[in-house]
Amino acid sequence: MSAKTETIFKILKVFSWIVFIGLSIKAGALIFNYIFAWFNPAATHNLYDGLDLSALYQSNEIYYQSILSLLIILSISKAHVFYLIIQIQSKLNLVKPFSEGVSELILKISYSTFFIGILGWFTREFSRWLEKRGYELGSVGGYWEDYQAFFMMAGIIFIIAQIFKKGLELQNENDLTV
Repeated sequence: MSAKTETIFKILKVFSWIVFIGLSIKAGALIFNYIFAWFNPAATHNLYDGLDLSALYQSNEIYYQSILSLLIILSISKAHVFYLIIQIQSKLNLVKPFSEGVSELILKISYSTFFIGILGWFTREFSRWLEKRGYELGSVGGYWEDYQAFFMMAGIIFIIAQIFKKGLELQNENDLTV
């Protein structure tokens, strides 16, 4: 492996860690503020990064908890995808790139991204339903507006997982014939 390729892999690994940590902080802040709001409802005015669900909380606490729970699950799921990417980066061996562990991780990423797409779509539809009934949600839409990209990403990663699986079969077959 060339020095340039090694440098690129190191940069990608650092980038993946930064994104993972950022998404984990976001999920952790949402969880913390969700719990904190049980004891101090004023916390619903700024849950995370300007997210204000206080009007929804005052109107209907069950819908508030539903929306916030969906946002937390979305945030955790996005962080989980980057955790899987970090695992791939630590297991990947470019001398023998096709391994069972990496193949399984790629497939898990495709399933996770598909789940994020479905959950994002469901959350968007649920929020539209709430807004049609007069509930104010503020700027909550930014948490799932990228759900279509996750559907597309899931499809592409699933295809890559299948190619990787075939490459693993060919690599194992080649090892047996040598």
